[in-house]
Amino acid sequence: MIPQAWKENRPKIMRRGCFFLVVLVFGILQISDVLPTFFGIRFLPLLPLTVVLGMFERETYGLYYGLLAGIMWDMNLGDGDGFNAFFFAFVGFFCGLLMTYLMMNNLITASILCTVSILLYFILHWIIFVAVKGFDGGISILFYKNLPTALLNIATFPLYYYGVRAIMKSFKLKENDELSF
Repeated sequence: MIPQAWKENRPKIMRRGCFFLVVLVFGILQISDVLPTFFGIRFLPLLPLTVVLGMFERETYGLYYGLLAGIMWDMNLGDGDGFNAFFFAFVGFFCGLLMTYLMMNNLITASILCTVSILLYFILHWIIFVAVKGFDGGISILFYKNLPTALLNIATFPLYYYGVRAIMKSFKLKENDELSF
C-alpha cells in the first residue's frame, strides 16, 4: 500500500535524491583531495554544481543543495565560521530565483551566473580571510592562487551543466511517462 502522494511525486523525489547524492559525492571528492591539482590550482566542483543545481531546481531546493555543499566544505576546513554554508545557500537561492523570474535556463546564462558566483566567492573569501587579517603577500595569494583556481573552475563548469541537465531530462521523461495513460 503506497500512498498516492508517493506515486505522483516519485520522479521528483528520486531526482532530488539523485542530486543529493551527486552533491555528497562531489563534496567527498573535493574534501578528500582525490581531484588533481596543477601548481596549487584545485578543482572545486561544489561551487559550480551549486549554481547549476540552483538554476535547474529553482530557489528552494537551490538553497538546500547550496547549504549542504557549504556545510560539507565548512566541515572540512574546521574553523566553523560558516562562510561557505552561507555563501553557497545564498548562491543556490539567488540563481534559482533569477531562473524563476528573470532569466532563461541556457548555457549562456549559466556561464554568466557561474562566472559571477565563482569570482565573487574568491574575492569575498580573499577579503574576509586574507586582506582583513593583514597577511603579508596577500595580493600574491589573490593573483597567483585564488584567481587561477577561479578560472579553472569557470572553464570546467559546462561539465556540471550538461550533467545536471541530462539527469533532469531523464527524470522529466519518467515524469511524463507516468502521467500518460
